[in-house]
Amino acid sequence: MRHLSYQYIMALLAACLLSATFIGCTNEANEPIADGRTATIRLNIPMLEAGTRTTPPTKDQESKINHLRVIILSQGATSINQTFTADDLTGGSITIDNVPVGPVQMYVIANEASLGKDYSDLAKLQEDITNVDGTRKVLIKDESRTYFPKRGSEKEFPSTGLPMEWMGELTIAPPTDTAQTIEIELVRAVAKLNILMSNALTTPIEISEMTFGKFFGDRLYLFGTQKLDVPTDTSYETYSYSSISIPINGGETVQLALYIYPSFAWTEGTQISPYNIGFKTKTGKEYKPQSFVNDYGALNSIARNTQINIHATLSTSANVEISFEVVPWVGKSVEVPPFN
Repeated sequence: MRHLSYQYIMALLAACLLSATFIGCTNEANEPIADGRTATIRLNIPMLEAGTRTTPPTKDQESKINHLRVIILSQGATSINQTFTADDLTGGSITIDNVPVGPVQMYVIANEASLGKDYSDLAKLQEDITNVDGTRKVLIKDESRTYFPKRGSEKEFPSTGLPMEWMGELTIAPPTDTAQTIEIELVRAVAKLNILMSNALTTPIEISEMTFGKFFGDRLYLFGTQKLDVPTDTSYETYSYSSISIPINGGETVQLALYIYPSFAWTEGTQISPYNIGFKTKTGKEYKPQSFVNDYGALNSIARNTQINIHATLSTSANVEISFEVVPWVGKSVEVPPFN
């Protein structure tokens, strides 16, 4: 299986998306032409693993597919735009019939409603296509930040799940008695801030406010074509939670999960990094914002499908020590008390 040429599939979409068939859409040089036959394929879609557990969300919630859309484009054949529910995915695979033999482009979207989208009509997908330096991309805007950021609390975690994506270019083999199997490796379109707040005191404290720097974006490309693929016209804003109650016993650590769009908010090295966090307690103690730093310097970006572990140690002198690590969306299990 080859990795999809994103420019190729987006060019096909722009040219052919509204047609019932794709006649007139030319193929790349040296590509085999669809011969009119169809076959049955099986898509293996393993649930993503997220090792860090909270209450909520659980790793199952972070990985759950509530709704799955599969779009298949081929030359000389009608497009396939098929949806599946969580019940359909029991067992980790689905079957699709009548897939044209030959080269096809496939893309898979999980939980599109978590981004406020419904691509039942492919024309809606075409509306989100934009040209970026000669490459067509699917741009999703959330200028009011309606869908993200979201906390991992029972009240805020998206009931529709987290958005996930996959794209691929492959060749469908002629039909046989056994369905052709294709492995689908979904990745999350958002990132996770895993904030671990440690109370260095012997007495309890209660966090009543959290403030974040100007790194919360308002858009994303649905499919990234590189490790850090963030729209250059992204608008960034600060974010705060001013009506929270997070008790932390002396010597203990609690966790807050926060899901955000990919971010590249620090592009000028001479400026102070906007990636920072501050706290206030119920008694009025203020821990002024501190940048996310590690042994290599300050954080300057956050890529999709990554987890940023932010360690905040709060002490008696209203001082907070902040450090971070960027890891795959997995980690050591941390049991924490529930909070709202």
